Amino acid sequence: MGTNKLPDYRLKQKLLYIDKTSPATLISYGDMYLKAGALSDALDFYARAAHRAGLEKIKALALEQGDAFLFQGAAKALGISLAAADWEAVAGRAADLGKYFFARRALEKTNSTELIEALAAKMKAEEAKQGA
Repeated sequence: MGTNKLPDYRLKQKLLYIDKTSPATLISYGDMYLKAGALSDALDFYARAAHRAGLEKIKALALEQGDAFLFQGAAKALGISLAAADWEAVAGRAADLGKYFFARRALEKTNSTELIEALAAKMKAEEAKQGA
């Protein structure tokens, strides 16, 4: 792996699922993907290597970016269950960033119809503001 070039899809699949790739190599690829901003790919490599520090970094970045799917994937890879407060934090961040699909996805995990309705109202107001 003497190069910093990211692997193509086939090599990535081979590294992750076919070869018995060492954890150090998996972590190295995870770091390269993370540096390139490919968080989902970094998550795949860190999860395969069971690299807690990398997974925690992905989880924190997912929260910062309001990415409910990546947040859930990182939590699953870490083996932790998320509380309603975790989902509300992701939803709030996503809504602040205008990522309403992610916000709704996170709020659906809370089972709070009040929060989902509040988000729907915010989306409607935003839509009306943009249409004006």
